[in-house]
Formats: sequence, structure tokens, C-alpha cells
Amino acid sequence: MKKTAKYFINGNANRNAMKPAAIVILILTILSFCFSPTASAQDPHFSQFFNNPTYYNPAYTGLSLGMKVRLHARKMWMDLPGENYLTNFSMDIADRNIPGAGGIGVLFNQTSEGLGTIKTTTSGFMPAVRIPLSESAVIQVGAMAAFVSKEVNWDGKLIYGDQLDPRWGYIGPSSFSTPAASKVVYPDFSFGTVFQFEGNNVVGTLGAAVHHLMEPSQSFFNLDAPLARRYVGHFDLIIDVSDYEGYYNRSKGFKLNPGVLFQQQAGLSNFNIGLNLYMSHIYLGLWFSNNALEYTEQATMIFLAGINISMSENSRLKLVYTHDMAINTTNNFAGPSHEISLILEFDSLRFFKQTEIIKNVNRRNFSPIECSPF
Repeated sequence: MKKTAKYFINGNANRNAMKPAAIVILILTILSFCFSPTASAQDPHFSQFFNNPTYYNPAYTGLSLGMKVRLHARKMWMDLPGENYLTNFSMDIADRNIPGAGGIGVLFNQTSEGLGTIKTTTSGFMPAVRIPLSESAVIQVGAMAAFVSKEVNWDGKLIYGDQLDPRWGYIGPSSFSTPAASKVVYPDFSFGTVFQFEGNNVVGTLGAAVHHLMEPSQSFFNLDAPLARRYVGHFDLIIDVSDYEGYYNRSKGFKLNPGVLFQQQAGLSNFNIGLNLYMSHIYLGLWFSNNALEYTEQATMIFLAGINISMSENSRLKLVYTHDMAINTTNNFAGPSHEISLILEFDSLRFFKQTEIIKNVNRRNFSPIECSPF
């Protein structure tokens, strides 16, 4: 008979040391990764998916000219005990001096869950191919090949079902035998495509991606525990209301960015819809997120604020913060979540020099939408 793992704070045997809802969430975290013979875990999500595009769709790699460096940090569920952190680093560069090339990039992602008991690290490489359709439309196809390392600290703050008594609490050692392996490593593959178009001061992007194509097993017990495929669909518009004319001119730019993101994985759906606003180097945004679970629905409002700092004519730094707040009674016990992103963009960086042959090829195949629109 399988034993159920539970977390306690600092090894405290008091059954009231944690909120019941918090215990349930932390138990399910362990169960989904380790014990269930048919476990299917879900990927972590970021509120600022529009600022972390290659995490959701590798076809974004090199979509706009130059190099992009993105760093994200997220702290989830502030009212729950534990270390529920997400960190993500990505870098991609586009170079149109290679005919047909969209760009190349790298991605590193790490999650820390529960009381630091489960840590997952992903290291990926992302190439993309660019297919110009006209002077105002382009398709990019991208993929990611990654290695994933998942580690469990069996000697950490885990308490099993046979160590608990309804009356006396913690009663002694467990008969559960931990597996010899504390880490599993497996390859992982993702694929996506993006269609981008522009016209009448509007840039639109429509895309779809599939993650975990091979559904790799992540079990520590040699059981059937596949990582379910994650399906992503997204659409957004950049509406340029007024152009940016420099620091010393009156117009500072005014843009709107409505968008929608849909995800589905292992029976869990996630739907985000909202609007970002850019004006005078300031970002503001409001998004609504709804998770359609099997037994309940979770609704969250996401508030965004940030700043765009020009370092030169072709480079900039973006600092953006989001605050997630639950707006229904079924999930507000977990508390808010915080996320911050730091983004560096260098539009003029290239790998190769342009030659006459490459000029002729690019002129024949077009090269549209070569700016960082938002």
C-alpha cells in the first residue's frame, strides 16, 4: 500500500500548524511528481507571458531583430508556507544575414516547490526558421530541445502517513523505503509556429505551440508518470496610437496591447485575457486569468506596472512587475503572487556581416516587421 507524503513546518507535529487547504496543495504537489503510478504534472505559468514569449512558444526566437535577454522571477501563494519560486532566463538573437534564419536562443528555467523539497531545472536550445510571406507578413517555425533535471530531497521535511496518529500526531519513523534515485534526468522537446502581420499602425501575432512532444517519464519509481503535453494558443495586437519622437520632443509614444492566451495540459485549462498600455515610457496593464479545474474554477486579476528606459537609440531596458490577486472564495486562501521581469533589448547586434548575395536574397524574400513594437 502506498504511503501518502505530507509537509509539516519545521518538523512540528501539531496537526494545526498548517491550514488544511495548504496541506492539500502541498500533498498534491508531491503526489503529482512522485507517488501516483499515473501522475501527470502541470507546467508552471507566468503572469507576464507576453514578456516571456519563448517559454510559451519557441517560434518567438529571433522574431524581432537584434538580441533579447529576459530574466523573470515569480513567488507564488504568499500566504502558504514553502518555497514556491519560479525563475526563468532566456536569450535569443536574430540575424537576417543568414538567409532563411529566424534566430537561435537558449532558455533556463527552475522551479522550487513545497518546502524546497522538489526542484526542477530545464536547460534548452531554441532554433527558429523564418518564412517571409510578403512585405507585411511573416511566419516563423521554432523548436526547443532541452534536458530536464528533477530532484527530490527525501531527507527533507517529509512526513508519511504511517508516521501520523489522529490523536498523538507524529509518532515515529516511517516504514516507507525511499528510492535509491533522488534525481531523474530526461530529454524534452517542444515545437511552435507564429504568424505575424502589420498594417495601418497595427502589428498582430497569432501562434500555437506543443510542449513535451514525447511525454517523457518523470517517475522516481520506474512507474508510468508521463509529463503530459501542453498545448498553447495565443493572439495579440500592438496598436500604435502615436509614435515615439524622442526624449526632448512632445510625443512620447502611446500604444495599446490587447491579447489572449489559452493553455491546456492534463485536463487543466488556463485562459488569460487582458490589455497592456504603454505611454511616456510607462507600462500599465490589467489581465483576467481563469483556470477551469475539474471541481472548481479559479479566477485571478493581474495588475501590471513597469518602465521602459532607453539606453541608446537601438537599446533599452524594461522593468515590469505584476501582482496576482484571487477574486473568488475557492482559492483566495493561498494569497497573492508576485512576479518581476528584467528585459534588455539590443536591436543592432548581429552575428554576420551582410554581403551582396545576402542583400539580393533578402530583397527577393522580403524582410518585414523588423522592430521591437512594444
